[in-house]
Amino acid sequence: MNPNDANLRNLFPDGKRSLSQDDDPSALFVAAGKLKSLKRKGWTKAGITDGESVADHSFRMAIIGAFLAEMMKLEPGKIMRMCLIHDIAESKIGDLTPEEKESEESHRNQEDTVARSIFDSLPPKVRKQLLLDWTELMGMRTNEAKLVWQIDKLEMGLTMKDYMRSGGDKKKLKEFNPSWFLSKELKSILEKY
Repeated sequence: MNPNDANLRNLFPDGKRSLSQDDDPSALFVAAGKLKSLKRKGWTKAGITDGESVADHSFRMAIIGAFLAEMMKLEPGKIMRMCLIHDIAESKIGDLTPEEKESEESHRNQEDTVARSIFDSLPPKVRKQLLLDWTELMGMRTNEAKLVWQIDKLEMGLTMKDYMRSGGDKKKLKEFNPSWFLSKELKSILEKY
């Protein structure tokens, strides 16, 4: 495949799906870019010097989500979107440890305000979809939302095991074991890892 091929540059040959001049995904792309360099603080507390970024965490969550959604006959696209946006507000408020949060409720409210402001400049159809996904995720009532929060903890457990295998302090890292939170199916995945 030749990257200079004109067919590759012509994404919308029928003109039906072209982006308008008013469509501006910059806020979303900037937020996602910031997550690439934002380190997850908990690992630093556990003595990990070059820990994963928030984007690293969200990426593996999306991979896990795609797999589990297929296995559980849920909608993979929705699960992956929720995984990718679940920490988007951290691009502005940072990755806070539980001790740094005033309260869980005020933290969730702050995240909600920030995420909505990031989605505000998106084209209406995309904004509507991400806001629906975000609202569902924050509501924590649907099977998809519950699964994403389970995946969030499962991914933390997998990363804990990665750090243990690479010589991290097992005593400090055990604090991140999410087994108590996981369903028996996800707990089994963590145990087999």
